[in-house]
Amino acid sequence: MKPDWDKLGKKYNGKSNAIIADVDCTADSAKELCSKFGVQGYPTLKYFSPSTSADGESYEEGRDLKALNKFVKKASKKPCVPDTGENCDKKDTAYLEEIKELSADKLKEEKQKMQEEMDALEAEHKAAADLFEKQKEVAMATMKQAEELKKSLSKLKSKTSHKIAILKAKTGAKGKEEL
Repeated sequence: MKPDWDKLGKKYNGKSNAIIADVDCTADSAKELCSKFGVQGYPTLKYFSPSTSADGESYEEGRDLKALNKFVKKASKKPCVPDTGENCDKKDTAYLEEIKELSADKLKEEKQKMQEEMDALEAEHKAAADLFEKQKEVAMATMKQAEELKKSLSKLKSKTSHKIAILKAKTGAKGKEEL
């Protein structure tokens, strides 16, 4: 991923309003910064914009150059200026046409409704992501426990299986149920 990330930086840094940067969170000098922004696993991709919180948002889409490029191009686009049409694409223009007859109160109502829907879905996503992380930790602990038990079982088998075979032969036992 690092080569694609570097190519992305060369394409956008200094040539757009996007800044592509990386931080080595394993370096002592970066640990405080990484902790501040909740970076725990690597690589973690975060983006910051006027529409994200001060902590940024996690990037969860494709990690190949094509997907990263598409995201940066879209995310770094200058916002549409409704009054002049500057920076407005076809989608923006179509929406402006759709809402041009709405009153100021109706515009506020629409904005509030959309924001509430966005906030609810973001909260639901965060809850699901937090649950996943918790379940992942439990699964990892269970896997570690299973590996330790497998090692213990293997040691016990190597230590006692020949003894069990001898005892079976001496007692005339045919299977596990007779021991």
